[in-house]
Amino acid sequence: RPRCAPMADAPDVILLRSPDPPPDRYLEAFDHAGLRARCEPVLSFSFPRQEALAAQLRSRDAYAALIATSPRVGTALARVFEDRPALARAWRKAPAYAVGPKTAARLRDAGLAPHGADAGSAEALAEHIIEEDPAAPLLFLCGNRRRDVLPQRLRDAAVSFDEQVVYHTHTRTDLALPAPEDAPWLVFFSPSGLEAVTQSGIDPGAYRCAAIGPTTGGALKEAGHPPAAVAAAPTPSALVKTLRQAHAA
Repeated sequence: RPRCAPMADAPDVILLRSPDPPPDRYLEAFDHAGLRARCEPVLSFSFPRQEALAAQLRSRDAYAALIATSPRVGTALARVFEDRPALARAWRKAPAYAVGPKTAARLRDAGLAPHGADAGSAEALAEHIIEEDPAAPLLFLCGNRRRDVLPQRLRDAAVSFDEQVVYHTHTRTDLALPAPEDAPWLVFFSPSGLEAVTQSGIDPGAYRCAAIGPTTGGALKEAGHPPAAVAAAPTPSALVKTLRQAHAA
């Protein structure tokens, strides 16, 4: 497996994600650390069920809170609320359980009041929800490729919820990445990123792989590409820190 150049030489890092509107927090973090990084989108998303989501949201009184494990849920909500101001007002400041700060920020932008963002994983968020023991049913908004960990844990704990798919994930198959000697690190932000890389005919084993969290790290390991680094939290600072540590090891 190729080794990257000394950290002082600012090795390239490919972030397998879509960049946020400037300033992108991940690109800023790597830049401040003296590292060259660029984003390479591996997924695209569509929102084909807007009317179904709007219909579900009209039952505001039926739910104690929302659950979201992806920033795309915030995007779906914002699209529905954009031309339905009464619905937006009904859900304004409604509590929402969110995995990670990015998902929480998107929910906040859509008008909700997210919490639980420091849980860091779907598993931890499920435990947070169970500990809070919400009295009324929850509305779990997700994508068509969501994992079963969180909903199964809620079912096991007899936490009542309704599930609604609000976006679809599509994997790219046309990635063109720099050669490993030019960009020794690939950072995966989801198991779907691994799928996009392999379906594009690229061997992840030729690079040093890093993961944004344990779920993605587990997917890499299961596929035979154990990551050299797994971020302790899904944040830019934690990712930069873990790459530095992995390089020094």
